[in-house]
Amino acid sequence: MRPVRTSLLRKIQEQEARAYADASGASGLARDVKAQIYGAGKPIAAAGERTASAPALPERIAVGSGERQLVPHFAGVTTAASDAINNMAENSDSPPDDRWISVCEEDLGEVELVLTDSGKVKTMLVRRPAANQGCVIDWVNFTVLEDTWFKTAREHLISDDQIIIEASRQLEKIFGFGITAKREKGMNFYRESWVLGDEMGFVCFGGQRSTMLITLTGLGCINAVAGWEKRLYDFLTTTAIRPSISRIDLAHDDLNGEYLSVDWAETQWLSGGFSFRQGGRPPEIQRVGNWHRPSGKGRTLTVGQRKSSKYCRFYEKGKKEGDKASLWCRCEVEFKNTNSIIELDVLLNPTAYFKGAYPCFSEFVANDTPARMRIKERAAQITVDDCIEITKRQFGKYIRVLRGLFGDQEALDLITNHDEHAWPKRLKPHASCEKTERAPVHVEPHEHFPGLREDAGLSIPSFIQFIKTVPSFGLNGENGFA
Repeated sequence: MRPVRTSLLRKIQEQEARAYADASGASGLARDVKAQIYGAGKPIAAAGERTASAPALPERIAVGSGERQLVPHFAGVTTAASDAINNMAENSDSPPDDRWISVCEEDLGEVELVLTDSGKVKTMLVRRPAANQGCVIDWVNFTVLEDTWFKTAREHLISDDQIIIEASRQLEKIFGFGITAKREKGMNFYRESWVLGDEMGFVCFGGQRSTMLITLTGLGCINAVAGWEKRLYDFLTTTAIRPSISRIDLAHDDLNGEYLSVDWAETQWLSGGFSFRQGGRPPEIQRVGNWHRPSGKGRTLTVGQRKSSKYCRFYEKGKKEGDKASLWCRCEVEFKNTNSIIELDVLLNPTAYFKGAYPCFSEFVANDTPARMRIKERAAQITVDDCIEITKRQFGKYIRVLRGLFGDQEALDLITNHDEHAWPKRLKPHASCEKTERAPVHVEPHEHFPGLREDAGLSIPSFIQFIKTVPSFGLNGENGFA
């Protein structure tokens, strides 16, 4: 075998040095310090910890400490005095301090890790104390075991129809509306799905480890009977079996655009207002709508990735509703349990979790968000005005001619839809549930479950008579809405 020439070895070493410099960000200081720490080769594993052939385990360093230690289970994450020297967030040049340096790209301020039953490590949502009502709940998904409805019915329910009827009865006591109709197909990987109220949400059931998923949409949150957050919290903590919140959206509204706008949000992103660590990589943003030449249809700024555990939206709510001159801006934060645990306490203290979402939120969260009724009234005013304008523009000529031919009353009778439950989709959020909602399945079970009809030779099971009695638990110190 021919010996390798010295010049060839030198050339290979120079190529490796250039590659290392590129990987290190071309920082001479970083290379020098790394060389002092690691030497020419890989770091040597501690005696008795690893074999000679195994790579060294990554470790964390406490700021100012001379020993390598592991990050504790609960660590207050703060910014170090100088930048980290490698991708492990280690820094041996920082002054002595009792705090810990960063351990991730986008730190959460305080990180609390928990181990789930499936063995997956997740983080807890960050809380920041807040004395005001800085946000409202705009969406919530939660799951419970189907055994929950056995508990509330005080008997073992056999069929899926019995479970749906019992769930409808309990959900009506919490939100003010129950399950009203079955959808044609399932959703969210569940075998069956049902409509909650008048499209106020959904109930998914079947095929997912004996669980039921209940979704309360933004329309449901704003139309549910006041105090539903406390009643839902009481139900999940005292009655439900293995409850879990899988998604919750928190929203803050600035009706007059005095301090909140999509432009303000973009400025905060540019200045690092959405990053907990100075110098850390900021979350991704996307601008939706006509930003260069606004058309009055509204603009949106999103922060983060849609599939992540935390996703933020700033959008011009008033323009979205139809008012091209409105300055109404809304900020929404969507939390999902992808990599985090959503505590049930968020139902009672949403502002604390909303404030802890991003550092820049502390600049406006001290302002109280308008009450749901005020938001509903403002949205209704904008929507009704826009609907009148659309009707006048598209059908005004026909209506004028028909009035002249038949008179006002007869003309209205001819062009009016006679279905008392038929409401335009845009106006449903602003109408009373009593005007648009059909009877829940537990009130008229024979319409939804033909097998329960008495005229078919089948007697109504005893559990349907039983649901008219007082439930075994009280929500918020009351027995339902009675």
